Amino acid sequence: MRNNRLNLSFKLILPSLLGLAFVVSMMFALTSQEGQITPSALVGKSIPSFTASGLNTGLLDNSVLQTDQQFTLLNVWASWCAVCQSEHSFLMKLAVRDNLRIVGLNYRDDRGDARKVLSALGNPYVANIFDPDGKLALDMGVISTPETYLLDSQGIVLFRYSGALDEQVWQHYFKPFIQLLLNKQSH
Repeated sequence: MRNNRLNLSFKLILPSLLGLAFVVSMMFALTSQEGQITPSALVGKSIPSFTASGLNTGLLDNSVLQTDQQFTLLNVWASWCAVCQSEHSFLMKLAVRDNLRIVGLNYRDDRGDARKVLSALGNPYVANIFDPDGKLALDMGVISTPETYLLDSQGIVLFRYSGALDEQVWQHYFKPFIQLLLNKQSH
């Protein structure tokens, strides 16, 4: 009888322990992805073809990612994302200080809330793709917000960074990569 009780207790506790282990492993996986260059199946390819509403304008498509400038940042953000708001002032600096072209991908957001954030904090984006259902982001393999993609002038993905963009990240990851590309082009 005692063995039956132990077996029953074990059978009741085991699912809880497995659930806890799953939650802990998922938390580790999600936090370990933040703040690093993350693999992307899109590297060397264009962003998947899309037509979407702009946050403040009419329809946008892939042509918004093509430019006569050498590089564009595609920044995935949302008004409800506290980390996105923490990187916002640095995006403003990049847009002004470095004259960097930044396109926003507003992810699973409310249009009014997103506009309020940009009105309050400033708008570093030359355009903002409105993706309220997250369809484009899903097609791109977005894991979490914020994510930033470095694109060439044709809209080809060069790499993806997950986590908040700040001066340290810019100097450590983006600047050397951009410099390497520029050196390669000049030879």
